[in-house]
Amino acid sequence: MANENFKNEVITAAQRLFQEHGLGMVTMEDVAKAVGKGKSTLYYYFKSKEEIFNAVLDSEINDVVVETLKRLSVHEVFIDKLKTFAHTKFEMVQKRKSLFKAMEAGMDAEAFSQYMEAKKQIHQKYLQKEILILQQVFFNAMQRNEIPEMGMNQTEKNIFLFLSSIRGINREFVVHGNHDEDGKETLNHFCELYYRGIR
Repeated sequence: MANENFKNEVITAAQRLFQEHGLGMVTMEDVAKAVGKGKSTLYYYFKSKEEIFNAVLDSEINDVVVETLKRLSVHEVFIDKLKTFAHTKFEMVQKRKSLFKAMEAGMDAEAFSQYMEAKKQIHQKYLQKEILILQQVFFNAMQRNEIPEMGMNQTEKNIFLFLSSIRGINREFVVHGNHDEDGKETLNHFCELYYRGIR
């Protein structure tokens, strides 16, 4: 337990440093100082700065998953769950945009390439967790006769369509800065269209 507490302390300190100075400018020594330990202690738990960065990303994703599950738990109805899922994802993308932008400061080409590869791997892990959450949402909706019965293959296709669509909407509003409309209102409209389509 003490080991886990220390690891969490390192992850929290590293995240703060990455945000303040950029991933490329932070050293293992900086992280060790931030937690009041020597570098040798840090290397006992983490082999490299990249390993700490991956742990920071993992922690971010776990936070998003926990928050998503918490918000979904207060809703029963399928359409409300879809909207809640979409809104939570939208808020988290907004929050993490500034985090990632700050982290990218001061990176050379090689570091940026490694960073993008790490982000891609973490994205795949997150996607799998999102799929599991939505499979449960769909399964519950089928049991409640809110949507027609469908096999696993069809469910997975519908989930892929849902996730891809809200990712695209998020990109338009958060990444490309489309402020002509309200992002959450657009997500609501999409969820209603999507629900009617599969019902």
